[in-house]
Amino acid sequence: MKSVKNFMKVAVVLGFLVFGSSVLASPTAAQEGNRQQQGTFVYTVQPGDTLNAIARRFNLLPTEIALANRLSNVNLLFPGQQLILPAVSPQVTAVPPTLSPGRVDQTHTVQPGETLFTIAAAYGVSLETIILANHLANPDLLQIGQTLQIPGSSPPIPEALAAPFAAIELSEPTIIQGRTLVIRVKLTAAATLSGDFEGRPILFRDSGNGQFWGITAIHAMTEPNVYPIKITANLANSSQVTLFKEITVVEGPYGQENIQLDSERGGLLDPELIRVEQEKLDNLWSQVSPQPYWQGAFWYPVGLDSLRITSNFGTRRSYNGSSELTFHAGADFGGDIGKPIYAPAAGKVVLAEKLAVRGNAVLLDHGLGLFSGYWHQSQLIVAVGQEVRQGELIGFIGDTGLATGSHLHWEMRLNGIAVEPLQWVQHSIP
Repeated sequence: MKSVKNFMKVAVVLGFLVFGSSVLASPTAAQEGNRQQQGTFVYTVQPGDTLNAIARRFNLLPTEIALANRLSNVNLLFPGQQLILPAVSPQVTAVPPTLSPGRVDQTHTVQPGETLFTIAAAYGVSLETIILANHLANPDLLQIGQTLQIPGSSPPIPEALAAPFAAIELSEPTIIQGRTLVIRVKLTAAATLSGDFEGRPILFRDSGNGQFWGITAIHAMTEPNVYPIKITANLANSSQVTLFKEITVVEGPYGQENIQLDSERGGLLDPELIRVEQEKLDNLWSQVSPQPYWQGAFWYPVGLDSLRITSNFGTRRSYNGSSELTFHAGADFGGDIGKPIYAPAAGKVVLAEKLAVRGNAVLLDHGLGLFSGYWHQSQLIVAVGQEVRQGELIGFIGDTGLATGSHLHWEMRLNGIAVEPLQWVQHSIP
């Protein structure tokens, strides 16, 4: 397995793997705020834009844009924000691709788990070809059962896999540190699935008709590189077939911050205090409920009327000027003491008590090894064993434990690994 030393090398390699035309979309009249600046193209974010949509429109990787603009949170864009698009010329216009002899127009019905990228790759055409042919206002919004016109395409060539594997698809073949990866598998024979990534098991759910899905966490401090995912089909005759799928992990656009604590709260950094508390939590989120309790996208745990993120997930942190660097394992939401906290998805309360470091803490089990934590609350209003619905009140913002002011620290753990919680809000997983 070839090691990938840095992000730029990954970007170059992926550039040679792009299917179809590399035609770029021209800016529209609504984007007249865009301009050329020192050899780069500056794009003005429009209402409804996402980083993925902008990247696809201009034939870039989301990580290229994130790194060029030092975005601390790739999920938070706002209309009017200006983004540098590296190596993009504002003079390029969108033109129909030149079709190769023998290529024909086809239609494709969107299946569960498919993205515009995977569909374009399967038919050997560019993303822009499908976007223009179907007049897609938002390429990120595909509906299961939606019919797409695929002009000038070749029949999809399936990946050659050993039986009983018919297909293996990764939600993000190139993924940023700290995100959740979805793995979809199709089998041609009855079997159960098991998997492994970096020594951690992957649980697969049977969706019927030979379709399976599983999720795994990419640690926020994973060294950028190419890693194998092990997937094993356990057949009815007790035989096994194992395949490996590679994933490329790249650096996240995470900033740095130094947290200054007073002498009283600085004492909460005592290693023994942290160890005992961490051990308690490790024991809880190592327990895996076999069924998922959540459905669809998560909600924000605080009201949208005053949503304010004060510290992003993944931010590299030090305390009181220490050279020891950790990372922020959740997202912080600013708010006054007593502001309500709501369950972002259905789950079961497995912890509700006052902890030394995390203050008044609540931990929800969402099933399949997925947990969410709510630290520093002003008071506890739920109890262990209680089942909560999406949107149900579970607490109030506070300033307890290791905190420098009133806020909610929202943390999500998958198999004990902290993952970007906003990804679960922005996307419906699986």
